[in-house]
Amino acid sequence: MVNQPIVAITEDTVRDLLAHLYDNAYLRQHPLLDALVRRHMPDPLARTQHLRNVVIEAINSLRPPSAVPARSREWRPYGILVYRYLDGMTDEQIRRQLAISERQFYRDIKAGVALLTAVLQAHVAPEAEEEQDVLTSTLEGVGLRLERLDLSQLWHQVAPLIDSLCRELGKRVSSGPEPGQFIAIADAALSRQALITAASHALRHSQGDVELELVTAAQTEALFLRYKETAPQAKEAEPEALALARRLLVQQGGFLQIGGDQPTRLIGLHWRRFEEPPILLVDDSLGMLRLFTRYLAGHGYRVVTATDGEEAVRLARAHEVRLVVLDVMMRDTDGWTVLQRLKAEPRTHDTPVLVCSVIDEPLLARTLGAAGLLKKPVSREQLLDAVAAVIGI
Repeated sequence: MVNQPIVAITEDTVRDLLAHLYDNAYLRQHPLLDALVRRHMPDPLARTQHLRNVVIEAINSLRPPSAVPARSREWRPYGILVYRYLDGMTDEQIRRQLAISERQFYRDIKAGVALLTAVLQAHVAPEAEEEQDVLTSTLEGVGLRLERLDLSQLWHQVAPLIDSLCRELGKRVSSGPEPGQFIAIADAALSRQALITAASHALRHSQGDVELELVTAAQTEALFLRYKETAPQAKEAEPEALALARRLLVQQGGFLQIGGDQPTRLIGLHWRRFEEPPILLVDDSLGMLRLFTRYLAGHGYRVVTATDGEEAVRLARAHEVRLVVLDVMMRDTDGWTVLQRLKAEPRTHDTPVLVCSVIDEPLLARTLGAAGLLKKPVSREQLLDAVAAVIGI
């Protein structure tokens, strides 16, 4: 028997989540919180902030390729989600901006919510997933090996296998991409199988050739397959091949996008972009900075350090850091003052801050806008878990 996730991620629950995206009190009780955010995060506010980030990143991942015009039919569902829920525009302002009717507006927003729901379904937090079937057991047996992966090279590795199928079917895939900066963090073996499965499905169901394109999206690196479908596929049942590709991508933190208007079909395979998010460590103790730098070494972070408040604010702006780990007991400018300055600066207002101190004041930290508090002494595991929970890695 196949078990279901703890909470069903439906269009209704996603629409409710969007409507309260900036209401922290509401988000703390939202039914999708446990489904989309790790439950071991150190602070309730950090969990709501992370939930908001998951939704924002999911919306950004829907951004069409740059070649798609901003007012086109393909662009509008994404654009409306951004205008309405991220930019705070009214429905009337959006309709004027896009020059569309009220009826078209509601059709497009429904399409956008449906796409966003599919993306969020692929982002279920690890604790919220049930161990379901033979494929899950197989994937567990294979294990997961995440590494730096060049997607253009991935295609060139897969191309000889696809060429054999092309010759058999009398079709072809448009010439593969030239090597470029399409670098993902992925499992090479699972990625090859996902790409082979999706490309094979596209060739088998296309009227002719399949167009291939690599695209850098907002938070992902993606490979798109476009083709004209021989016959519409049943909407209520995802084809087995695409369901398999989806599972393989989700296993490594990616997702599958299916779109297009009949007869044109689009299959997008998305992988997480490889990056070393910059983290700012602020402490007037050089020994503590060296210790925390060693803790974070080899875990995919780029560490920046500061020993005083003025330097901390300057470096946070200059490096656009993803997280600040901030000591409180500093001689010249204490950490509470630095926290207030970071939250008062427009460029660092939304940067998460983890207060790290021997002073155990979690309520004060939250009141001043911190994402959480780590009480010293801090172990390597505690620091890595807290950083990963806030950044979302």
